[in-house]
Amino acid sequence: MTVHSAVSVAVDGSDQALQAVRWAAKSAERLNRRLDIVSVLPPVATVFGRLSMQSDEEAMHAARQKAESAVATAAQTAVSAASAPVEHRVIEGKPALALRAVSTRSHMLVVGRRGLGGVRGLLLGSVSTDLAANSDCPTVVVPSGGGRDSGPVVVGFDGSPAADAALERAFDAAATLKAPLTVVHSYGGFTDEVFHGYSGQVLENLRGNAEIAVATQIAEHSERLPDVEVTIDLTTEPPAEHLATLSETAQLVVVGTRGRGGFRGLTLGSTSQAVLHVAQSPVMVVQNR
Repeated sequence: MTVHSAVSVAVDGSDQALQAVRWAAKSAERLNRRLDIVSVLPPVATVFGRLSMQSDEEAMHAARQKAESAVATAAQTAVSAASAPVEHRVIEGKPALALRAVSTRSHMLVVGRRGLGGVRGLLLGSVSTDLAANSDCPTVVVPSGGGRDSGPVVVGFDGSPAADAALERAFDAAATLKAPLTVVHSYGGFTDEVFHGYSGQVLENLRGNAEIAVATQIAEHSERLPDVEVTIDLTTEPPAEHLATLSETAQLVVVGTRGRGGFRGLTLGSTSQAVLHVAQSPVMVVQNR
């Protein structure tokens, strides 16, 4: 990620992609960065299949026209949504690898929850998994309803290095959006049923220790950005369910690529997939680099 890197957004002509463009354009404007709109032109066989009667040359020409139309429409959408400088381009290659390369020169990479064409299945299949695990910048997944202009930034935190990287980004996002920050910690990583039979004092001690640990981690970020209003949300609920519930009123949910405790496997396992699939707000996945 370079110092003056852009906010990049992947498009494919779908309505989902245009929702991602609107969100990315507003983010680029707030961050005073340019918006880089990218469409991936995959190999001919990927686009038309082996049974196509078109020649390779005809197929590639048709695919390129479609991609050029997608980025042109996306550029118009971006200009209508915000005032950030806009560039658009078509690149060739396999979607996951091509977008991973884009991420090396981006401040963040924005995608729609679903796509078609060159990024079919984006964020629901191999491309999404690859980006979440391997992109060099934060990846933001925008749902079909787009984003909202009010509400808190919510971050899942478990004390791991990846979660601390997510916490740093969440503070930055809250400061940029002028929004409060909710730090969610699922202490123990268990459901209430697991605690059945424990004394009230034991549960209170667990909660108190968790709150101290989270507050300690938050302190250094609060020193850097003291104007961000922070709320600690401790829960024994399954983390994916709790984050999904909070996403109903959040501007953004932030998670790390790997976690431990209550957020074990976050982003690469069942918890992460659940959050990405059902969250009603955009979800930012932060890599620990």
